[in-house]
Amino acid sequence: MAAPELQPPSETDETSTSARLDLLLRLVRKAEFGLQNLDREELLEFAELYRFASTEVARLEASDHAPRMLAAVRELVGRAHPLLHRPDTGARGGALARGARFLLIESPAAIWAERKLLGGMLALFYGLCLIAFLAVSSDLEVAYTLQSAGMVDAEIEQLRETEVGEPFRGNFTFGLGKSSLFSGAILANNIYVSMLFFGAGLVPPLFLYILVNNALMVGTYTGVAGHWDQAGAISSILWCHGVIELQMIILAGAAGLILARAFIAPGPWSRGHAMVRESRRAWALLAPIFPLLTFSGLIEGYVSPHAPL
Repeated sequence: MAAPELQPPSETDETSTSARLDLLLRLVRKAEFGLQNLDREELLEFAELYRFASTEVARLEASDHAPRMLAAVRELVGRAHPLLHRPDTGARGGALARGARFLLIESPAAIWAERKLLGGMLALFYGLCLIAFLAVSSDLEVAYTLQSAGMVDAEIEQLRETEVGEPFRGNFTFGLGKSSLFSGAILANNIYVSMLFFGAGLVPPLFLYILVNNALMVGTYTGVAGHWDQAGAISSILWCHGVIELQMIILAGAAGLILARAFIAPGPWSRGHAMVRESRRAWALLAPIFPLLTFSGLIEGYVSPHAPL
């Protein structure tokens, strides 16, 4: 969106007003990428110019002679206000303290604030998992409709090769000596998939397609195993780490959707400003993904394949 027009008539006092508002606009643009971008003098000047602009709004509302100017100054005050009056995030101390606060306080708060979006996504994902599982459990041929024939045939071949009385382990047949290698590979793959979901979240129809396909894949895989009475065995492996992985992947998708929401429905802000405002919340949703996927990768490499049911 173009910068607000702040060019009032050319009298001396009006010129001074325009210059001060233009300076406030420049400071707002810097502050929108973080108040830390302002030095101490600029920060003090920012607060003073904000008060001046608020007074100017009141003056223009009373005069009722410059509606375009009033609209421009009002928008400028609206952009400056949340930058100066945002809640104290406690971002003091060293980098480690700030990072811990962001991860342990700001991130959970952002997740809770988006609980409706996340709850809807989780309900859709697990609901489709259950539907696919029940459908495939009733009729094995349905698996070929929901997933590729190659994937289904490969799983059936593994199930047929499983010794009678032995639990089905799918691809989790590596020994403990290879756990570190597989754990690293699993972690890298999970981070890749999370970033894929985040990117897809920026394009909601694409995100919906990927979410549905992954949900059907999980349900189908478990449903096929059920025909050999192995649904419980493979679930004990998959869900040991999968609960963390799947929910972190959905969290990554939600972060992308938040940015898409800001672009599609920016509200009273320009699209650029709305996306800057929402980028911190998107990052707050992404922040716990990396430590939790690391933890999940360790479980998947060292616990899931080796622990009994």
